[in-house]
Amino acid sequence: MKSWAWVLAAMLGAGAARADLIGTYKAITLDGSLSDWTAADLMYDDSAITDGDPANSSYANIYVANDATYLYLALETKGSGGADINNSYMREVYIDADMDGGTGFDAGWMTGGYDNLVQYGAGGGSYSVFAHAGGDQTAWSWNWQSLISYSYNGSFIELAVPLSALGLSPGDSARLEFHVTGTGVASETWASDPESSVGTYTLGVVPEPASLGLIGIGALVVVFARRRFA
Repeated sequence: MKSWAWVLAAMLGAGAARADLIGTYKAITLDGSLSDWTAADLMYDDSAITDGDPANSSYANIYVANDATYLYLALETKGSGGADINNSYMREVYIDADMDGGTGFDAGWMTGGYDNLVQYGAGGGSYSVFAHAGGDQTAWSWNWQSLISYSYNGSFIELAVPLSALGLSPGDSARLEFHVTGTGVASETWASDPESSVGTYTLGVVPEPASLGLIGIGALVVVFARRRFA
């Protein structure tokens, strides 16, 4: 059984969260639940996230996936009541879409140059993606690009960010830094912390037929194992 367990773990992507993530190409139904998400989509776990104050402003886990149209983000908050868009917290995602620290926003201290900013929350007033206006990298100057889609339930938030607003396509890479600030936040949350360890997300591509075959084999292995040891 040990050999089968190893094969299954490898095929299902089991293991600890890693800062750099090769994404899974899949569509996510925005329903405020974990039903579409797996361990293979986990980009940051609690060990890479600064705990903010109050606790429900912070994250326990952050998941990322994509299809040809959207970058999907799943934010699992701590405590209760933090996921609601009507909460006063401003949840932000800085996206270094061109992987170039010499362009985009850096606040004068960040190692990445963030070309896009996603915001969610602020009493229900923000659910949009912006592009940095360029020029001075320390300037807080952003141009609105698009609304984002969202869903939340309990301690879980799902966001769908149009790839067209980010200039990204499957196979591209981007650095993703998550931040929580705003009214009611006494201590800010960062993921990754430190920002110098920000993770890179490589957008998943449509699986090749051979990859689909391996997924099918994995499913058969699971069925066989269950029948063998029932």
